[in-house]
Amino acid sequence: MFILLAMAKNKYDNLIALGLAAIFSSFAFFSCSDSSSVRGIESERLFSLDYGKFDSQIDLFSISSVGNINTFLAMRDGFFYIANGESQKIMEMNSYGDLLTLFFNEESGLVPDLELSEDSVDTTRKAISYPFNILGPIAVDSQKTVYVVDSLPPEQQVFGTDENLLFRQVVLRFSSDGKVLDYIGQQGVGGTPFPYIRKIYATENDELVVVCLTNEGMRVYWFDSQGHLLYVVPIRDSEIPNPFADQSATPMHLSAENVIPSSDEHILFIKVDYFALSVDQDSKVQSGIEYTNTLLYPFYVVYGSYGEPLKIPPYEEDVSDGFGKVTYMTPYEFSGVTKSGWKFFSLPVKDGYMLQIVQSGGQRILNRKIKMDNDNLLYYAFSISETGIVSALFAYPERAVVEWWRIDSLIENLNED
Repeated sequence: MFILLAMAKNKYDNLIALGLAAIFSSFAFFSCSDSSSVRGIESERLFSLDYGKFDSQIDLFSISSVGNINTFLAMRDGFFYIANGESQKIMEMNSYGDLLTLFFNEESGLVPDLELSEDSVDTTRKAISYPFNILGPIAVDSQKTVYVVDSLPPEQQVFGTDENLLFRQVVLRFSSDGKVLDYIGQQGVGGTPFPYIRKIYATENDELVVVCLTNEGMRVYWFDSQGHLLYVVPIRDSEIPNPFADQSATPMHLSAENVIPSSDEHILFIKVDYFALSVDQDSKVQSGIEYTNTLLYPFYVVYGSYGEPLKIPPYEEDVSDGFGKVTYMTPYEFSGVTKSGWKFFSLPVKDGYMLQIVQSGGQRILNRKIKMDNDNLLYYAFSISETGIVSALFAYPERAVVEWWRIDSLIENLNED
């Protein structure tokens, strides 16, 4: 999985890495301005999870496995869904941390305390057995249908020689009462597996959107609520508008950093970062790249066309060496879209996470900080709801905790102004 991700991103990762490495290396040698002037947002700690193999525990650091941590979080209507790949299970919990539903692989050795559910049994707390392999991102729709990415066993994976891609992942569907429904592949229900899935989304219309990485960029699959394929949208850097190409004396490069669907329309929001080559004036040799701009494009899927972009300000950091001050600009990561049109952007900083929240047409831009105990933090997973609630799973040495930030109240008040 990691190899495929590296292959798919290789064509522009080196480009971005040159510029960002210069920025972050500068932070290491100079004193930076204090970003604490940005208003913070108080979190509410909801519940904690012990580490272990039992029902209500979480396993993140299995010594028997090597590679990325495969644990993901989704929140819907105050219920939390944790796909814990290390223990091959999914936990549905309320905001008090009570375990309501457990999807688990019997071969993992877990013996649940909850009642093992059959199709004819309807209980408020239940366990459902399913032979998970390697779990990935998770999403939940308005009907409480659970969508989760899983990898197929090696004998069912397909290598595409035309695209040089490994097709190995599918999206499983479970109904609100815990029944196993089916799985979705590229063509819909029962289809062939996807290439590496970066993220999945469930819209307000209960449609599934699957964002994949390929060697040419990203590819988006859009399905209706029944699992029928509606659209396949390739997003290639070579086809993205570049309005700065004729404005620079040096070549410009761009990178589509992320794509997120609208919650109620067939629109994809594509965040694009633009970079200019820097040339040493003495030797006339290319010395690196410089970040210049970020634009957020709406892509109208039905018409296959781009709309007018929204300019997204970067994060600015003042760096002083005692003789002067230099302002470095870093692009935010595109993190979420609310049903009222607010766009969420985020960036890790030394004492937490910076959030930039942009209203639909750019009328208002809010900058807020989420404070985190970075010194003790081992792993984290964020989720942004369609109403604007930011939730997070934080893993510390002693236990994991789930918190949220009620940003929905903030943007709701602004919408009423």
